[in-house]
Amino acid sequence: MRTVALVLTGVALTAELLWLLFLHGSIGWITAIAVGCVAVQFGTAARVRAITVVVRVVLGLLLLGSVADRFGFLGAPGDSGVSWGSFDAFTDYTASLLPSFLETLATPAAVTATVAETVLGLALIVGFATRATASATAVLLATFGLAMLTSVGFDAMSGYAVAVLAAGAFSTATAAPPVRRPVGYPAPA
Repeated sequence: MRTVALVLTGVALTAELLWLLFLHGSIGWITAIAVGCVAVQFGTAARVRAITVVVRVVLGLLLLGSVADRFGFLGAPGDSGVSWGSFDAFTDYTASLLPSFLETLATPAAVTATVAETVLGLALIVGFATRATASATAVLLATFGLAMLTSVGFDAMSGYAVAVLAAGAFSTATAAPPVRRPVGYPAPA
């Protein structure tokens, strides 16, 4: 599974880079830092535990930052660097991602996404059930990315680097486990 995760991460990073370089895409500095962390994780084949921990924490902070944005903690709607600024604006955005026959489910979907992102963000930061939490985060981000791709298009999805972040979460879920040695056994030379 780690090989699949790394291939998907490589494809997502390549697509994001090509979009940035040749299609005049742009991402915010916070997203750029997250993409950079995922790129370093990819470069080490997700074998360096410290880098995987950094990616895990960055993903958790991004999820919690997104939730904070929905409640106006990062600024009002329309402010620089603010995606939503209010829960009503986020609910309207959620409705735009849903097929028209499901728009009535926008509020429950927005609440569900907010609860999921809060729980997963906190769990990623503290390192609770890392593999399961990172897997759930990958599924959540992939679902979000697919909804964005089919409703608002590739540019909007790439502007948030959703595919890269989902692949980074998948790589985190499948990263090499820490080596555990019984007490008293030295590390191999």
